[in-house]
Amino acid sequence: MPGLKVTAMEREEARVAAIRKRMAERAARNQNPRMRVIGVDVAGLDAQIAEKKAMHNDNKEDEKLQVQREQFINMMIEQREQEELETRRKEAAALKETWSEQLAVPKNQVAKMADPVKPEDCGLSALQRFNGEDRSKFSRQRLQKEQVKSWTKQQMAERQAKATDEVEEMKRYAQYLVMIGDRRAQLEAEEGGDVKKRAMVLKEQNLVLADEVAALKAAETEAEKTARDAEIEFSLNDPFLCEDTSVALAADGRIRRDHFKGFSKDQTMRFYQENEQMIAAKVGAGSQEDLEWSAHQQHVRNILDVEDAQLKAQARDTNLAHRQMIEEQMAVERIRKAQTREERFGKLEDSFYESFGCSHR
Repeated sequence: MPGLKVTAMEREEARVAAIRKRMAERAARNQNPRMRVIGVDVAGLDAQIAEKKAMHNDNKEDEKLQVQREQFINMMIEQREQEELETRRKEAAALKETWSEQLAVPKNQVAKMADPVKPEDCGLSALQRFNGEDRSKFSRQRLQKEQVKSWTKQQMAERQAKATDEVEEMKRYAQYLVMIGDRRAQLEAEEGGDVKKRAMVLKEQNLVLADEVAALKAAETEAEKTARDAEIEFSLNDPFLCEDTSVALAADGRIRRDHFKGFSKDQTMRFYQENEQMIAAKVGAGSQEDLEWSAHQQHVRNILDVEDAQLKAQARDTNLAHRQMIEEQMAVERIRKAQTREERFGKLEDSFYESFGCSHR
């Protein structure tokens, strides 16, 4: 029956061919910038609508074929049922005829040799044939082989047709690439002079931009240097960083223990003066003990002066090391910012402009 022919592969090939054609047309439109920015592609939309209508018609045809196939299957089933019913009727009629013949034979006059047994004519009770036997094995195998052979030839023909279509598609695509290459070469030849002019204008603009960037970098460097000097000056004059002893004095003149950094030089000198006054008061006695105490006080003053000088030198060295560390950190930060700016904006070499208007294919 023609309605039972397998057409799934043909429909799939038609669908793939339609998709390829649509993609090729879209690529051709995208190659031309004038067509790409015009707007709605009316021809493309019409093609899509026509394709959807054709697909809808194909689906209707498939539904019709499916209905015909189901009708054919129902007809085959009814025909098989009629054949089985007719076979049963014939078997029942033959059985009745056999019984009639047996009844016509006189009693005890049975033939000594019965006819040979025919399994096809025997019933199930004769144990000559059984349900489930495959009596149509050879005919079925022959039909299966013929069917496989037919399917194989059909698949070979479909594959051959598919390979031929692919070869034709590749040829058309190669011709399309050649056409695009020729058109691109023609456009490059027409626009060759304008490319050099645009390259020169772009070069001048880049030079102006480079001068502006250099001026901006110089201004940033000067501002950074000013900020660095101000920070160093602040670090050197900050009472907290320099451990100034005056920060321990509260507004009411009392000393805060949590802010105590040691006695100031004036306080230390006042202590010395008080001690000298005490010594002068005891000098009148002229005792040897007072003289020794005076010498001891002088020795202590000398030791305190030396210790105070050492503490000042140590604080100065600490401040100088701190200043050097800050300067090193600022230098590292400047290098990092310079590298960041270079990596952000990039750099254009002369070779970049020389390659304008040249094809690299």
